[in-house]
Amino acid sequence: MLSYRFKFGFVCRNYSQAVAAAATSHPSSFTNKKKKPSFAKSFFVGNFVKDAFTKSINDISVPKIDKLLGVSVPKVFGGLELSAASISEAYKSIGLTNSKAYLAHGNVVKSINTFGTDDQKKTYLPQLASGELIASPCVYESEHGYDVQNTTTTASYKNGKWVINGSKQWVVNGKQANIFLVFAKTMDECNRPESGSNFFTVFLVKNSPNNGIKIIDDGDNSSVSFNNVQADCYIGQENEGLMVYQLLFCADLLESSSATLGELKNIIYNASQNVNTHDQSNLNKLGKLNSHIYTMDCVLKFTSLIFDSYDSQCDYEPILARLFINDTTRNCLNLLNELGFSKKSYKYIEDSLLFEGRSNLLSIVGALLGIQYAGQFMAEDVRQLRNPLMFPKYTLSHILRIQRSLKDKPKLNHYVENYMHPTLKKQALDVEYCLSRMQFGVQSMFINLGPDTFYYQMILERANSTAMDLFALIAVLHRVSQNLSHSNTRQYPTELIFSNLFSNIIRERCSQKVNEIINAPHNVIDPHLKTLGKKCFVEKNYFFEHALKRNIV
Repeated sequence: MLSYRFKFGFVCRNYSQAVAAAATSHPSSFTNKKKKPSFAKSFFVGNFVKDAFTKSINDISVPKIDKLLGVSVPKVFGGLELSAASISEAYKSIGLTNSKAYLAHGNVVKSINTFGTDDQKKTYLPQLASGELIASPCVYESEHGYDVQNTTTTASYKNGKWVINGSKQWVVNGKQANIFLVFAKTMDECNRPESGSNFFTVFLVKNSPNNGIKIIDDGDNSSVSFNNVQADCYIGQENEGLMVYQLLFCADLLESSSATLGELKNIIYNASQNVNTHDQSNLNKLGKLNSHIYTMDCVLKFTSLIFDSYDSQCDYEPILARLFINDTTRNCLNLLNELGFSKKSYKYIEDSLLFEGRSNLLSIVGALLGIQYAGQFMAEDVRQLRNPLMFPKYTLSHILRIQRSLKDKPKLNHYVENYMHPTLKKQALDVEYCLSRMQFGVQSMFINLGPDTFYYQMILERANSTAMDLFALIAVLHRVSQNLSHSNTRQYPTELIFSNLFSNIIRERCSQKVNEIINAPHNVIDPHLKTLGKKCFVEKNYFFEHALKRNIV
């Protein structure tokens, strides 16, 4: 299990720059697109971006499994250069158990394609697309986990060559890989405790006999050690490996989510064949399972749609999709357990979720991306509201909005129903309600917490969770609306029923979470739980015991 030691500022610093760099070169998702307002980030300011919602999913081509190595490689270098929707469907088809090697390989491809020089692309990408080279990232170490900034693996420049020493853990595809993407500390004169930051560079290292690389296989992962190993070249800029890491941190979110869904679909297919349908509670659980699968499928298809046809700055949508898939998958596993299925049938998914340490960080990263975006639009409003005596007129209008919010009747003025099928008017009003409530919650968070908003992690998680729920609801309504609009036969009563149920659930959750954001930081349970948590370190034990126990003993 990876360590959770991590500085939140480390992932967030220059994060948008890394995404912008990726946007200029990712072949399947970002080519020839006009920059538009962010779809998911707009939730934080209460906006519904209609352009993205009105897009339709184009025909999807799914490659054969032997072609998956080149799905992200541009055609000019011998790859397939597929759309995000096609790549997503491909990973659904192979499932989670077979996807890790392809995900690791694809991450190296994206790094070279984004940050490599023209010569590096011409040299490596054709071989990576054909399978002549199998690649894997060597990023993490047992002592530091995701905190790669403090990696102990070093690279020294000797006789005109970079020489690497150190070891990496949790290397996927280590035994099969013949080229590694290695993160190593460089610029030793600056890597001192008093400097406050460390520098590292990302290298490409070929695995050849007797070159100082030792690989120890450990099931799905390997540990790889480097003893005076000569690097082929470095990717990106020297001492600026942070940019490459930020790309890797979120590079495979859509693919890994699709593989998880594909694995779940196979398990639930078997469940539908073997469960005793005479038990009414089992039927209820199967209904929930299918509902979860449907929503996950909607979220992934909508995310792919945004990647392929809408916005060049779609860095937030895959984060929301990955988090939603993780949460919903856990619900599915609980239902499978209640249905009496052997844990062996879904052990691989469970282990994958446990190893997915990014989830604890993605929610904070996502919230920070959202509030950074919202700050551009709300800065002046917040400034006035934090100085009510200087701006009495604006403060009075805000008080009126507060009264509407306290009555749970926010003003709805986006006319979202105009962009959905007429039968979804009620659901469209639920979307508007959630948008208006979220805008008010984010504005209140800025007013109450001010510059310290960054430090209230639990409040940030609530904001991100609200955005995730809203994104899932819109994804479901997009699919239902498209199906209803293009249907030449009968209507889709099952989807209509589910969309109404799902919108009710999301509306209720949104109201609860926004109320908690508005009441932050003192009138929620977080400070009390934090106090109890600190007791563990004071007592060094379970502390809910009778006060006289120590005297009795």
